[in-house]
Amino acid sequence: MIKQEIQPPIYTPGKPDILTPEAHQLTNGIPLRIMNAGTQEVTRLDFLFDAGTWYENKHLQAVMTNAMLQEGSQNYSGAQLAEIMDFRGAYIQFLADHHLGGISLIALNKHLPYLLPVVEDLIKNPLFEQAELDTLITRRKQRFLLENKKVKVLCQKRFSTALFGDSHPYAQRVKADDFNTIKREDLVEFYQRCYRSNHCRILATGKTDEKLPVMLEQHFGAADWAGEALLIRDRKLQPNSEKEYHVSQKDAIQSAIRIGRPLVQKDHPDYIGLQILNTILGGYFSSRLMANIREEKGYTYGIGSSIMNLKNAGYWVIATETANEYVDATVREVFLELKKLREEEVSEAELKRVRQYLLGEFIRDFDGPFAQAQSFRAVDDFGLDQQFYDAYYQTLLTITPADLLDLANRYLNEEDFYTVVAGA
Repeated sequence: MIKQEIQPPIYTPGKPDILTPEAHQLTNGIPLRIMNAGTQEVTRLDFLFDAGTWYENKHLQAVMTNAMLQEGSQNYSGAQLAEIMDFRGAYIQFLADHHLGGISLIALNKHLPYLLPVVEDLIKNPLFEQAELDTLITRRKQRFLLENKKVKVLCQKRFSTALFGDSHPYAQRVKADDFNTIKREDLVEFYQRCYRSNHCRILATGKTDEKLPVMLEQHFGAADWAGEALLIRDRKLQPNSEKEYHVSQKDAIQSAIRIGRPLVQKDHPDYIGLQILNTILGGYFSSRLMANIREEKGYTYGIGSSIMNLKNAGYWVIATETANEYVDATVREVFLELKKLREEEVSEAELKRVRQYLLGEFIRDFDGPFAQAQSFRAVDDFGLDQQFYDAYYQTLLTITPADLLDLANRYLNEEDFYTVVAGA
């Protein structure tokens, strides 16, 4: 019989099994990583190119080029692509970020022989038809104008330019007029420069067999789609000297707040400890920011903090939205929580609670083949390996309140933080 008055014992979970993908290489040099895992006959293929905004010569090149890959190729129109994916029960996604442009395909293994030729054609033979581009530009511009009325978008844009500099590719610098000046030839130039075999890598995940490398070699291993080496660009961060900003948005009924600072990157020895400190501050529902500003003060429905990782930079950000009359009080309480972390050791009880929470999240990050693949990319994209997770697990188990106090005194000083408010 279950005794409801007795609390179940709390266990410290062990480190999850972390898979390392097999390393292969296609004839033309494309690195292929295969993570053979799972019980379902399904595979995910990620085709990743050095084709993010970092490599742009003109705003919108990366995003619009990637989006146009799905709008028609030499042998398939955009409508035909959608019909094929629907008929085969497959899912295809196109994504461009700061450094990568990619295509991801998830499909049953039995359909891969029919779908890989389609993906090959999309990657190698896009048409960039003017009519499709005009429609895409119109849609994206309308979405952009709508989004840029939101205080959270205005706040994040100003925060990014303050943190990185107005001309840095990590800053969100796109303007409405950029949609009027982007041309088909801009996309063709970017495609021919970046979507090449020597700027590509492939990650395959799922219940794979020996046929998969053969099929990938057949469709993507030829040497006839290589390009020149990409220019290595030294984009130095140029953070603004001013630390406080207000972005006016007339008639806004609430304001968005971003408070943050530049931070070390994932390969820094302090990084893992900072992630734990961030969780205490604002990284989960029972964090200090939530307990104070949401639950006790009632200034906002939600507030959180995050450590963001970019290939050539990192930053810490606290984000929330609140009624205009609570802006000053909310900012004041945020800095009060930073001060408490600098002056008072975290209690053993709070650290234990956060440790158990993060251990649970750590296990979830490796639950299933696709999660394993994402966790592999989370280190591989930064030039790290799976030893990062060994260090993460050990740090979770051994970090002390004194360690966290030391980190807080080195990284949570008020003068290092930028404060941006967008609203009325």
